[in-house]
Amino acid sequence: MAYRSVALALLVSGIVAGVFVARSTAGPEKIQFPSGFKEHVLYTTVDRYDSKQYRELYANTQAAVDAMKAGRPLPDGTVLTLVQYKAQVDAAGAPVKGPNGRFMKGDLVAYTVMEKRAGWGAEYPAEWRNGEWEYAAFSADGKLNDKANYKACFECHKPHEKMDYVISLAAVREMGGAAASAATAKPDVNISGFAFGPAKVSVDSGKPVTWLNGDESPHQITITSTKERSPILTKGQSAALTFGSAGTYDYICGLHPNMKGTVEVK
Repeated sequence: MAYRSVALALLVSGIVAGVFVARSTAGPEKIQFPSGFKEHVLYTTVDRYDSKQYRELYANTQAAVDAMKAGRPLPDGTVLTLVQYKAQVDAAGAPVKGPNGRFMKGDLVAYTVMEKRAGWGAEYPAEWRNGEWEYAAFSADGKLNDKANYKACFECHKPHEKMDYVISLAAVREMGGAAASAATAKPDVNISGFAFGPAKVSVDSGKPVTWLNGDESPHQITITSTKERSPILTKGQSAALTFGSAGTYDYICGLHPNMKGTVEVK
């Protein structure tokens, strides 16, 4: 009897230890595929001109969406699911648009999920920890992608701590302010179709450069050399940055790094 009691105690302690290790180990394995995502709240859609994709974003609770709208941190237990579809394309390979002017979705490509749980994230180094968020990518059939570059997820979302690391929050909440506002003057650079136009502008030192976002997707101007960032711009919003020294300044979209431009300051 004593032997059985000791064995049972060891077994229980082993199980508890195993659970502790599983919960304290960082990685995408913590996140289960959200098979019921279609019952969640569809809070925004995005047309990605750069990858010719149509994307849907779901939150597992209305409370999470309400927190986004109010600018509050999202509640513990929030699960955000990004569903990626190929956009339907015409014979020339251009995305086909529906009556609403938005991409028409085609074949399912993959899923990306971010989930927030109390105590998660403590294992990550401070320079790229995203609070209590974890990320996971799944194939079209719901299988975990263990080859995905998860560090890139953390690095991409890290600069957006003030928005609880949720980039899509900008599409739900108004992001107005002194630096990000509705456009009132002709911009120096228009953002359209996931591109800066013109890609290169020249200005005198001390003169601001203004960008206007015409895309449904949010964008953010990020200067490559200084890491200076504008606020995130939703459709119809503009931002201005001033360059005090002569030189050539390359910049990207902080949300879509494949978007590139240059400011030449005289």
